[in-house]
Amino acid sequence: MAFDQSPLERLQGISDDFEVWWDASPLVYSAWKEKYLKELPAEKQSKFAGWLEKLYNEQKPEASVIRGVTTNPRLTRETLDWIPETCKPWIKEIKEKHAGASLAEQAWMTYTKITEEGVKKYLPIFENSNYKYGYVSAQVDPRLIVDTREMLRQGVGLKALSPNIMVKSPATKQGVYNIMLLTALGIPTNATVCFTVPQILAVANAVRIGKELGEANGVDYSQWRSVITMMLGRFEEAKEFKEQAAAVGVNLDDLAIRRWAGLAICKKALKILKQEGYESKLLLCSARPGPEGDGKVKVWHIEKMAGEPIVYTMNPDMIGDFLKLYEEEPLANHAGEDIPDEILAQLIKIPYFRQGYYAYGIPDEEFVHYPPAVTTAKGFAGDMRLLEEFVEKV
Repeated sequence: MAFDQSPLERLQGISDDFEVWWDASPLVYSAWKEKYLKELPAEKQSKFAGWLEKLYNEQKPEASVIRGVTTNPRLTRETLDWIPETCKPWIKEIKEKHAGASLAEQAWMTYTKITEEGVKKYLPIFENSNYKYGYVSAQVDPRLIVDTREMLRQGVGLKALSPNIMVKSPATKQGVYNIMLLTALGIPTNATVCFTVPQILAVANAVRIGKELGEANGVDYSQWRSVITMMLGRFEEAKEFKEQAAAVGVNLDDLAIRRWAGLAICKKALKILKQEGYESKLLLCSARPGPEGDGKVKVWHIEKMAGEPIVYTMNPDMIGDFLKLYEEEPLANHAGEDIPDEILAQLIKIPYFRQGYYAYGIPDEEFVHYPPAVTTAKGFAGDMRLLEEFVEKV
């Protein structure tokens, strides 16, 4: 079967409430597109070039399929590899103007400079959608994961860069409190380092309280949104999950079972967000391929969420793979589809899964200690150190 529209355009077309976002700096789209097209067979290049032009239209951004952007320290660091000739002069200027600043301060200035330049590319989408779309997420330093005061200071500073900045804060107890404070100030937020229904609901409630406080004080929310990130792949890849599953006889090497684990968290959270009338929208990321069906690799993390009222942010590699895998594959509406009872019955045996699935599975003070939160925070912190090393060498 041949389709005129790209898989992502068809995916978004199932429901207008399903949004596709770009998970990388806006500055690298052109460089990635050029590299990706060169690696395709010659007979496919023209079609895929048209698809990529529609995904993000450089000349007319407001006509793009992609509606927003997420970034993190790793993705910002990768920007320096994608477009070094653009970034190095910025770093040199920062180091000359702020020679007395510490390396950490110079690296943070580099981070904010890359953010400030990238966010400009999405301002037309922001303005033409009456501030509904076109947000670019910028993350506070992940090493501040339990420092509310400093996360708040950085968040306010990031928001000052552009009206369409959305501040990413971790879904730790301290980070959730930071999200409440930022919301009370009318600042858009994206909760990150989030893997469980308890975290999602804690953030949604904090946003509700913060907005009520802000409205009581006359804060303008016309240019505001709240999203809550669920990291599917990172949730499923925790070694504790596999170890506990093996102990109770559940085989997570069966990708149908493993993929439904992350999807079950998302489906459960969506139901509660809707039932309770929360304004925060669920954002999914870290999609992983699998399982196989009819001899073809599927991406259930994306396919099974088609039609749901969510944001799905995809990194360049996943976008490239998804376009190829679903080039001639139909996409159906899976809104409201539940995890099969027989698979849920197996997963419920696993303590790690129960903690993530049940609304009160983890107390908020334990959010920071949940296994994927520990590994993700450690990785993000390492990415900030790599950014500092790059700045030091320029």
